[in-house]
Amino acid sequence: MAYLQSAHAELSESIPFSLFEGDFLTRVFQRLGMGSYRTIDLVKRSLLLISITWVPLAILAVAAELHWIQPPGQNFFMDFAAYGQMLLSLPIFLIAERVIDRQTREASRCFITAGVVEAEDAARSVRINQRLKQLRHSIWPDLGCIALGYVLTASWMVPEMLNDRDTWHAMGPIFHLPPSTCDNLGNCIQEPSAPLTWSMWLQVIALGPFTTYEVFRESPQPLTWPGLYEFLIAGPLTTYWWLRWVVKIGFWIWYLYQISNLRLNLVASHPDKTGGIGFLSDAQTKFGLVILAFGVSFVAPTLLYKLKFEGATIAVWAVWGSAAGFVVGAPFFFTSPLFMFTRQLYHAKTHALEILQERSMERAKAFEEKWLNACSSGKYEVMSGNDLSGLDALNRVYDHIHKMRVVPLDLRSFSELVWSALGPMIPLLPYVIDLPEPVLKAIEKLVR
Repeated sequence: MAYLQSAHAELSESIPFSLFEGDFLTRVFQRLGMGSYRTIDLVKRSLLLISITWVPLAILAVAAELHWIQPPGQNFFMDFAAYGQMLLSLPIFLIAERVIDRQTREASRCFITAGVVEAEDAARSVRINQRLKQLRHSIWPDLGCIALGYVLTASWMVPEMLNDRDTWHAMGPIFHLPPSTCDNLGNCIQEPSAPLTWSMWLQVIALGPFTTYEVFRESPQPLTWPGLYEFLIAGPLTTYWWLRWVVKIGFWIWYLYQISNLRLNLVASHPDKTGGIGFLSDAQTKFGLVILAFGVSFVAPTLLYKLKFEGATIAVWAVWGSAAGFVVGAPFFFTSPLFMFTRQLYHAKTHALEILQERSMERAKAFEEKWLNACSSGKYEVMSGNDLSGLDALNRVYDHIHKMRVVPLDLRSFSELVWSALGPMIPLLPYVIDLPEPVLKAIEKLVR
């Protein structure tokens, strides 16, 4: 058995598990000389992403006077989402990649080295790793994320050009297309009421299928220069980043599903109380970094803007419903894939209890008979310490199996996921409860 398990491990290691190794973005970073997970390379990656996203926006905002002299909404430096998405979430996503890649590799290795996957299924586990390698090396998931990033960015920026409200994304006078320019539907525009600037021309090119007469007839606001950069570069890049994580999480769920369909050697009496796959709890907990990054980039800034600038209160459904949905939904989302192992864990537990109950009855009857005979004869010396210790051990094993979990996640790990979802909500506390003045000032400085 030990020989088969060792051979199984060597075969599986021939195609090691990874969610990130060799994918499109990793190859790009390798070409830039920052392809490892060393701290210095993570710092380089973070600085590179910030210099591509937030720094150009800040420079363009200053050049366009969309800064501290403007009211909220038109002041780029008061946009919480920009800080959350570009200065906080991108570095957190990079750290999460290193942590999660290491932990999921370890979990995959433990399936083999701990003997959880039966040696007879070695070939199937290798095929799973091979298929996962093909998926992560393919460029199509990344191209899809990039294309969807532009679509999602356009889906919220185009309406900003139509809402007749000045923001640092879009503001300015009414303009029309020049006389000789026609929209995508073939409708030509008459004399313009204002000259078309270079920024407006770039919008016509960037919006592509969105460039229709109706859009510009109803839109008095062209994109500002920082708004245009957000539309073309910063917005799609930050959106691509979390979409890439959606793909990676999908790969991990797919992998767990494939493994859960193998024949697993689950031991009900294992000390981890989850049949020997307690290491999955530690791996799944590390996805709390993804929850944290998504919360500080999208959820918390959106809610904070509604509360601070739009005059909403915590009692508004759009505010408390979104916060509660994120805090409750995110941890359960990352817990749900572990239920794929519940069937085999439940079977291992019930099977062990059936056998133990049968053996326990035999042992208990023998002990009781020996104890009663000793009582009736007064010869208590026939009762040895081994009899008592053996019965006590049997009771402890029975109790241990009864407490075995059929979901490989303990309370500590789940609470870490919940805290990861609660962390981004800290700036919302002053709108929920009365806090001491020093705490309020600290939070106020944090969100400025």
